[in-house]
Amino acid sequence: MTTVLGIDGGGSRTRAIVADAGGRIIGSAVGPSINPRHHDLATVAARLADLTAQACDARNGTPAAAFLSLGGISTRADAAAVEEVAREVHALGGAQVLVDNDARAALVGGLAGRPGMVLIAGTGSACLGVAADGRRYWCGGWEHLADDAGSAYWVAVEAIKAAVRIEDGRLPASALRDLVFGRWPMGEARALAALLSRPEMDRAAIATLAPDIIARSATDSLARAIVERAANELARLVAVTARHLFGGQPSEVIFTGGLARSGPPFTPLLISRIEATATGVTVVEPEMPPALGAVIEAARLAGWPASSTFVQTLRGQSVELP
Repeated sequence: MTTVLGIDGGGSRTRAIVADAGGRIIGSAVGPSINPRHHDLATVAARLADLTAQACDARNGTPAAAFLSLGGISTRADAAAVEEVAREVHALGGAQVLVDNDARAALVGGLAGRPGMVLIAGTGSACLGVAADGRRYWCGGWEHLADDAGSAYWVAVEAIKAAVRIEDGRLPASALRDLVFGRWPMGEARALAALLSRPEMDRAAIATLAPDIIARSATDSLARAIVERAANELARLVAVTARHLFGGQPSEVIFTGGLARSGPPFTPLLISRIEATATGVTVVEPEMPPALGAVIEAARLAGWPASSTFVQTLRGQSVELP
């Protein structure tokens, strides 16, 4: 039986899906993260071997191609390092292997293989677009020290910056001050600096402040200004990507990430800013999960035409995924 393997790996878990040439899912598995930025290559190799052994049993044989869409892949060198490891995995012996960033599977699955864009807005932020002729464009995604504008982490940091200025008297009084200083236990205001330097206060921990800032934006002008700037920054990512790839012609964008998909009030605000900023762009709901986007890319890698029948068969099974 000829099969392909699609793998979608985020920060906490990895999903593998095996499908045949008709788009029927015949194997699947879920395992821990294999993000190469968070784990060394030996750990990635061991976890990938376990995952693929579960998904690709003896009845299914070795897949013709495997597409791995993983968090932590920023450069071609990142991808090549994981591809080399994957080729040594027994269950993938002889398969064509391609590794790319996890945004690619999210885009392909979300738009069921159509060209378009995916806006990532969670702890970090970026926009990936792919045109019908295969051209790609990344906007953002430079990580928090360089950018990540509009992300949940960015919202939290902007609120913290405002709170310490309020505490000093460099900004007028605002409820934002109490929101930030009351968010984490500390004996006095000046303890905030030491608190933020602790190892456990990583980007994800700091970003948990963002939902409180968004909720407060309904009644506090300073919080509202931060939230509106975040929506503007994210809309700009989409507008620049759309201009480079689609030149004002109609195009679609899906959202992924906890901030972009947080619902009211932020998601409607973000949609309105995109509509006002990005010419020709329509925000649509994702049609399929990223793991099935990885299967579509694996089929393309194997040389199979990703026909509408193949895609529709995959789509019909999405509710059954583990």
